[in-house]
Amino acid sequence: MSETVLDRVVRCMRAALEAYDPNVRVAPVALLWTDESAQWTSVIDRVAQHLPVATIGDYALEERRGPAYWLRCVVARTIDVGLPDGPVVVYLPGVSRSQLRAADTCPPELAPIAELQYRSQWFSHPNNRDWTVRALLTNRERGLGLRITDDTDTNNALLLALDKLVDEPLDRLAKQVVDDDFLLKLVNEDIVGSLLRWLDNPQVFQAHVDPTRWTAFVQQCKSDLGFDPRTDGEITAAEKLAARQGQWASVWRRFAETPHRYRGIANQLRRARPDQLIVDNVDAWPQENEQAEDQLRNQLRDFTVLTPDGARKEIAALERDHGWRRGTVWADLEEAPLAFALEQLVTLAKVTCKRLDGADLGALVDDYTRRGWRADDAVLRALASVRRAADRDAVSAACAAAYRQWLDDGARALQNAIGPMANAHTYTPGPPASTTPALITVFVDGLRLDVARRLEERLAGAGLDVVTTTSLAALPTVTETAKAALIPAPMNALGPGPDLHPANIDTGTKASIQVLRNLIVQNGVQVLGTTDSGDPTGTGWTETGEIDHRGHDVGVRLVEFLDEEVDRIAGRIRELLDAGWAQVDVVTDHGWVLMPGGMEKVELPVATTELKKGRCARLKDRAVVDAPTVPWFWDADVRIALAPGAMCFEANKEYEHGGVSPQECIVPRLTVHPGARMVGAGAPEFAKVKWLGLQCRVEFTGVTERVTVDLRGLPAEPASSIAEQVKETSTAGKLSLFVRDEEHEGERAHLVLVSPEGKILAQREVVVGSNR
Repeated sequence: MSETVLDRVVRCMRAALEAYDPNVRVAPVALLWTDESAQWTSVIDRVAQHLPVATIGDYALEERRGPAYWLRCVVARTIDVGLPDGPVVVYLPGVSRSQLRAADTCPPELAPIAELQYRSQWFSHPNNRDWTVRALLTNRERGLGLRITDDTDTNNALLLALDKLVDEPLDRLAKQVVDDDFLLKLVNEDIVGSLLRWLDNPQVFQAHVDPTRWTAFVQQCKSDLGFDPRTDGEITAAEKLAARQGQWASVWRRFAETPHRYRGIANQLRRARPDQLIVDNVDAWPQENEQAEDQLRNQLRDFTVLTPDGARKEIAALERDHGWRRGTVWADLEEAPLAFALEQLVTLAKVTCKRLDGADLGALVDDYTRRGWRADDAVLRALASVRRAADRDAVSAACAAAYRQWLDDGARALQNAIGPMANAHTYTPGPPASTTPALITVFVDGLRLDVARRLEERLAGAGLDVVTTTSLAALPTVTETAKAALIPAPMNALGPGPDLHPANIDTGTKASIQVLRNLIVQNGVQVLGTTDSGDPTGTGWTETGEIDHRGHDVGVRLVEFLDEEVDRIAGRIRELLDAGWAQVDVVTDHGWVLMPGGMEKVELPVATTELKKGRCARLKDRAVVDAPTVPWFWDADVRIALAPGAMCFEANKEYEHGGVSPQECIVPRLTVHPGARMVGAGAPEFAKVKWLGLQCRVEFTGVTERVTVDLRGLPAEPASSIAEQVKETSTAGKLSLFVRDEEHEGERAHLVLVSPEGKILAQREVVVGSNR
């Protein structure tokens, strides 16, 4: 269960009790909590449920309240008021710390406890003032570190809503700015919200509302919804919620907008499902979704016996049966991962139903950069949709069935196109990094084209101007060979070396990382560390990202880290542009093949090789092998054997590179400029977009008050909105937009964050109803 505001306040108090040096003083007998403006009185009873609290005031034993003499006896334990063992929290509403500390001017009514300050700890602000509610909740050092709007309305609402606010999960509040609108909604929640909170946890809800509010709630339920919480109970309420008749339709809609806020309702719906084989409103019952996921998992496992065409036909059939579940509350609660994986399998099937155009190298490159990369992307996204091992095994089986042959055919087509060119020395890899002033090159090891498209979208969403082009990688497509071909070294500084490394022509030293960096520096180019900014008037080279490293380490589990890697790379690019670089070029040495379930192994005699890797091998002189061969980039007299198609010289490899395939050889190059709409750190930005049918779940950061979110056909034209309702972001976090008409499904549209003046603060292109 998430930690609440109350939980953290109690932790802060315990920390204050423990903030003393046991080598210098004895343990405190009490924690003195002064509260001159009495801001905490509405929640003191809640605090007392966790700590031994005694309060100064008129004598009331049942409330553990009394005058100063009485408090002194309570602390000394000479009278028993039923407090648990440990130091007593002495709560002093209407008393300031300064009143107690000034012994000579201490009011008579406080004199009996004045000496406690020498044997106690204080619960107070680091500046020795009282902890106001606002001060404790916003203090980052000793408080909760929340972001709360600083205005009179919010400060007043903070005290009004305190008894509700203390029950809010901290992880939710940490993602938003707390303002008066949010706080007042806690106090005056409408009947639909109150009903959902009650249904989520009836006992907790009733325990935390006063009798007046409870009576009003019951009356509203009876008059508006024809339901009595006292006599009908939560199971009846869940039945009505699922049926969605009359006013209950609005209750269901509210639940469906934010089901994660009411996770207890899922259990109520589970209990309320009719005990019959066929039920109405199938989307309402969690059991139906679970059964559908189990069924889909089993069906995907069976793809191992299907042909590629059979797999694609079965994917289409499964989409007809299960695609609708992506628009349910269970999808929003992340309990339908296989339904989302299926969405990506549909894309995979559409792309792989046609082989890559292999008429010549140019046609192959054009077809792959135009549409072929989407198959690779779909495989990654399908695998990333699931977390459980059983689900990933099922998705892997489906991916392999639809993807393996297409991948192999594309690799063989490219091998047939490149082989003669390489042997005729007409195969031309992309150029090395530029040495143009004010330009810095960012090298990313293993930035495959589909991942580069994600990076392009991320950068464009931040307001940067991005152009993505492609070139060919040096052969073989391993880092030792291909990275060295990219560095901005002096001309002819490198030549043949050991294994697949080049060497420094002058010294014969193998081109290690340090040797390459030295050559870059010799050419007048700055080599920057991972956090350095350098001199933006010169030329630079830096490296970032761990895509290739992770791929070799974890295989298909690379999909779990790709978005994190893309964010890191994008962040580094923005840092460099913020530092004054006019242009950032992003280059890579190679792509990679990722095959769920592992690539098929092909034998290569050890006796024929000097060095063997997964997808390539350096052959011995005059060795003859039954595999395609090409000359080495650094020495045309050295022959490199290539694993045929999408096969591998090593067994059980899910991730590998070094061979010739569109995925390995057709490499991206991104040219990035600041752009007219470039935003800095902390500016408005879309963080995540997820489609649940025609509902678009949006997460954003950096918004201020009165910023609106809209979904438009034309980003700068408000009249082109296709959203059912434009929504205002009173707090940072997340919200949902609904598309009005089903006819827009599949259309391109633009999510926009709009300032009160109508300026576009951030935008992202989307396809309605599609998670790309």
